[in-house]
Amino acid sequence: MDVPQLDSSSIVSLVESPVPIDQSRKVFPSIQYFSCNGILLITYADKIIMLWNPATRESRRIPSSKTGGHYNFCYFPRIEGYKIFRLGYGVVTDDINDMNIDIFSTKGNTWKSIGTFPPNYYFLGYNVVMTDGVVYMTAKRKENLSNYTILRFCLEKEQFQEELLFPYAIPRRRHVLFSLGEKLCLIRVLEGNHKVNREFWLYMMKTNSWNKILTLPLTLENCVRPLSFMKNGGIMFQKSDSSGFVAYNSTTHKLEQVNVAGIEELYFINIITYVETLSSLDW
Repeated sequence: MDVPQLDSSSIVSLVESPVPIDQSRKVFPSIQYFSCNGILLITYADKIIMLWNPATRESRRIPSSKTGGHYNFCYFPRIEGYKIFRLGYGVVTDDINDMNIDIFSTKGNTWKSIGTFPPNYYFLGYNVVMTDGVVYMTAKRKENLSNYTILRFCLEKEQFQEELLFPYAIPRRRHVLFSLGEKLCLIRVLEGNHKVNREFWLYMMKTNSWNKILTLPLTLENCVRPLSFMKNGGIMFQKSDSSGFVAYNSTTHKLEQVNVAGIEELYFINIITYVETLSSLDW
């Protein structure tokens, strides 16, 4: 759905998947999906990797890499094609953190191994976020396990960059990375006086700086996940109970329920946004 256009008059319709979906409890939760330049990347049960344009119904099967892993992808105009990033385990070793990085280019239609995850860090097992052609991953330094850090990998140059610094220390289980619009977003959780506040920070690549854009008093029962900026200046969120959407009204500074026809009584494990395009997958 085109979230900047989403409002209470919107109607959602189902689009048939390019491949049959195994909805068993073992397989369905492991499906990964991402959006870039109007194209979706979907991985099914670690065996099927698919690029798909929902607008044209065109799809392209990507040769499978190694079993499992964390994926993401990005379009690069310079090569007029996409690169797919995979972080996952290679050959089983005694080192649980021995993870490999593989990259697929739609131009060459092949996977290649880049190397292993930096040996001085532990990957935290979640939060592989892509914005501006850079992959961001939460990790912790082996010599300092009390606080987490953010590693970044330039997908175009296919190499790690220096750590992404944050104005405050990032404590354990008190932050989450998301992509909000085309920017990296970090949610910082603050607890005190029987209240839980969530600060939303945006990373600005051009100035290499963080800007706090919003603070919301939210409990575990009503926490939200950011999805996209809206044309009216608000922000669209997915509700934590996966039942739908709320929007932050920048005028009233309140969260408002958004009711969309077609999704009543439906629940969503995850939601991604994309902007419709007629781009072909014939590269």
